[in-house]
Amino acid sequence: MAVTKERFEQGLTYDAYKEQMTRNRDRLDATEESVTFAPADLAFFNQLPATLNVLALAEDWCGDVIANLPILGRLAAACDTLDLRIFLRDQNLDIMDQYLKNGEFRSIPVFVFFDENFNELGYWIERPAKMTELQAEMRRNLFATDPLLADVAPDTPMGQLPEEARNRVMQAFGEFRQEKRDFSNSEVVREIRELLTKGGVQPVATNGAAAPRATNGATPVTKQSQAKVSITYCAACGYEPQTLELTSALMHTFVQDLALIELIPWHEGAFDVVVNGDLIHSMYRDGGFPETETILNAVRERIG
Repeated sequence: MAVTKERFEQGLTYDAYKEQMTRNRDRLDATEESVTFAPADLAFFNQLPATLNVLALAEDWCGDVIANLPILGRLAAACDTLDLRIFLRDQNLDIMDQYLKNGEFRSIPVFVFFDENFNELGYWIERPAKMTELQAEMRRNLFATDPLLADVAPDTPMGQLPEEARNRVMQAFGEFRQEKRDFSNSEVVREIRELLTKGGVQPVATNGAAAPRATNGATPVTKQSQAKVSITYCAACGYEPQTLELTSALMHTFVQDLALIELIPWHEGAFDVVVNGDLIHSMYRDGGFPETETILNAVRERIG
């Protein structure tokens, strides 16, 4: 379904989007304050031959939205050639499903650029390709060199790491985000410029830089008398309600059939659910929060 002028105008302005946020507003504001633009970048956008209509898909629980939407918001405010409207992903799945990452995942943010007649010029998803590569490289190096992680496989889900190792990874990711913030901001702008110059979609991460994944249920299910469930959630994002809702459903459904429910505070918009070592849902991979029944069924399969 093509995006029309009428549908586009139903979107939120950047300021209206910020006003309706129920979580992470302080983090988004902090990101916005960190954004600066090179004169050449501002000149590029200010010299566009016509105003572009820019549609963004976002949710305030997503770490990549918090990191990258403020860049587009600031850019639109600084240039008269970008008319920005923001749509909440979960209320606009008909639009979201036209821009799935790798054709599968409802990853956000999504920035879609249209000309004045709403012909699509290209779109951008989630984060800069170079940042995905650097993040994967940092994780590989960390697991290869840090004594706390020497005996741990790099693709081990966060929920299965020993506490000390988990804390070390959290520290490393926090340092990485701070160190690369300015570079990441500039890469967002560079990739958007490249997209508008060449058309199409943003560059793709290379060299096997996809985020590590655990098993996702494709392997044979091993049945046990009890199940172990681990929920890794972004504490900074305010995901406690979804975490507690899922925990309550598990407790009331299975009563004595659960050996363990482990809740692990994390960051970067994470919400991963692991059942008996299988990664059933990952917000990074699958987008959004899982359907409760999906998790309950996964537990049922594993306890027979």
